[in-house]
Amino acid sequence: MIKNTDELIKLHAENVKATSAAAARALEGFEKLAELNMQAARSTIEEASERIKAMLGAKDPKALGELVAEYAKPAPEAATSYAKNVYEISSKTAADLTSMVEKQIADANKQLFATVDEMSKSAPAGSESAISFLKQSLTAASSAYEQVNKANKQIFDMVESNFAAATKAPAKKAA
Repeated sequence: MIKNTDELIKLHAENVKATSAAAARALEGFEKLAELNMQAARSTIEEASERIKAMLGAKDPKALGELVAEYAKPAPEAATSYAKNVYEISSKTAADLTSMVEKQIADANKQLFATVDEMSKSAPAGSESAISFLKQSLTAASSAYEQVNKANKQIFDMVESNFAAATKAPAKKAA
């Protein structure tokens, strides 16, 4: 329970620090995605340049036709690799942010339960049932949050394993 202005200022400073940390982590994820996109663009331009040089250097129409046919084939490996990198960056950033939020929620819950306990000590006579109901409601809400959070993690793990299996599938077909 916040008892004085100094505690309130400390709580506010902690919240600002946590928010800044979350914003910095999100920005770091965006920077990694931007770098990945720059690498992909650079690679695409270099590959296109090499292909143009090869086509311009073709000695006869048959060789040019073979090059064009070869270059027209899809390249699933590059797309799969790019998607996998985007997914890894996104999921790492999301996991870090989720961890930060979970810590904030846990801290807030501790503080809320401490406040309710402190209030119950100075509650007027006859309010025991209301305090008990409040504590039970908070415990039930906390338990429901835990269950939803656990279910979300299971879904995330399932999606992650499906994604991993899907990105390995094209490599098996090519081999």
